[in-house]
Amino acid sequence: MSEPTVYDAAAIGAYDLISSMLPPGSGLAAWVSSQRPLTGRSVLDLGAGTGVSSFALADAGAQVVTVDASRPSLDRLGSKRGDRKVDAVEADFRDLRLDSTSDVVTLSRNTFFLAQSHDEKIGLLRTVGRHLKPGGAAFLDCTDPAEYLRADGDATSVTYPLGREHLVTTTQNADRAAQAVMSVFMVQSASALTAFHEVATRATLPEIRLLARIAGLEVTAVNGSYAGDDYTARSREMLVVLEAKWPLFLSLRPRARPSRWATPRCWSRRPSR
Repeated sequence: MSEPTVYDAAAIGAYDLISSMLPPGSGLAAWVSSQRPLTGRSVLDLGAGTGVSSFALADAGAQVVTVDASRPSLDRLGSKRGDRKVDAVEADFRDLRLDSTSDVVTLSRNTFFLAQSHDEKIGLLRTVGRHLKPGGAAFLDCTDPAEYLRADGDATSVTYPLGREHLVTTTQNADRAAQAVMSVFMVQSASALTAFHEVATRATLPEIRLLARIAGLEVTAVNGSYAGDDYTARSREMLVVLEAKWPLFLSLRPRARPSRWATPRCWSRRPSR
């Protein structure tokens, strides 16, 4: 039995199996399409892993650049890409600097929460803004933190079948004070047992709004499901749309005013003696 993180080669097969059986790929594409038509648009998919979200976006008509720091993940993506318009870049998306910008930037399936501190989240949001075209939008696909943090300190575990040949056990332990969730995944078949883990630091919607403003972005919409339902306190999903706003120093620049020596035109001449 191995115990790698989600990014290691030993876990990629199990991670890809779980990812391929979950709905967020097609759900994300449908949600983004409802806000921004994807046909012919350029999409930057950050932290895309083995490509489930990138493939769904490409199947919806987008031209996708997918970014991930895990070479094994990108190798698996390449083996499944086929003729889809998906280009892969190996890089740390938290400090990405590409030469191009995109109509849409996506962070799917809680990728945003993999930035552990507020400073890292602000840096990631600045990366997003840096790669948006004018008028473009970013989409954060998140699970509402309350879904995990209600069970403060108590581990929750769920086992379910994955196809006909695998069982998956997911165990999550939440720390309410740190807003951190440790997730351990175990995938069991008749011949192998693989485990991997992931640590995410959640952020509430008010925190995301504040972090976005610091990074030069603005929350323009929030949905509670991929179908576009309104976000409420009972929503399991927290799907956030971000757009670039004017830089703070421009929006707060005072209006030009005359110097204290200036005089109205009708007084500009000295009176005759």
